[in-house]
Amino acid sequence: MKKGILITIIIVLIIGIAYFGIEMFGFAEGVKNDIKIPKQENIELTDKETKTESESEFSEDDCVFDLNTQTDDFLKEIPEFSNYVWDNERKKATIKLNNGNTLIVTRGGCDHFSFYGNLLLNKSELNFNDESGILKKTLWIAEMLFHKSDYELIKKSLNNQDYEIEKSENQYYLDFKNNAYCDMTLVIENLTDQNLVSIEIGFYQC
Repeated sequence: MKKGILITIIIVLIIGIAYFGIEMFGFAEGVKNDIKIPKQENIELTDKETKTESESEFSEDDCVFDLNTQTDDFLKEIPEFSNYVWDNERKKATIKLNNGNTLIVTRGGCDHFSFYGNLLLNKSELNFNDESGILKKTLWIAEMLFHKSDYELIKKSLNNQDYEIEKSENQYYLDFKNNAYCDMTLVIENLTDQNLVSIEIGFYQC
């Protein structure tokens, strides 16, 4: 009799311990899930806040120069440049010239207003070491694109060699000395992989 009671008590204890273990496991899982949910929500919220802040960082109203006036109207006044594609976001025009060459023009900016012309020529038309030919093409870009006063400034600076020059195997970099702009440069590059010579002349104002 006593032995039967003892066995019954042991069975009850085993069942109780097992039930307690199951309850504790369920409780732990619930706590675990409770922890995960807010953490995930916080991450999603942070991502949304970051995205919103990033989107609101740039505003045209904060620009020094008015982006709305930076259009392709200046090109419409040049008949030779009628065949072009204008990228308003980048303020860049890609112009196909009648001789098959390409002229890339960038004009505009938010805090700094830049104006550059980049002429891409086939090597069969111009040799990288042809200084006279490069000078002629440079002045052509400047005369076609820039205001007369800027053209005259570039012409005078080149004739008087009023610049600092850095040379490498495939590039000439000329930095003009003047007080009119924050930066005015002429860059000639030998694009060997494309069989092209690149001439870029321009400036930017702060």
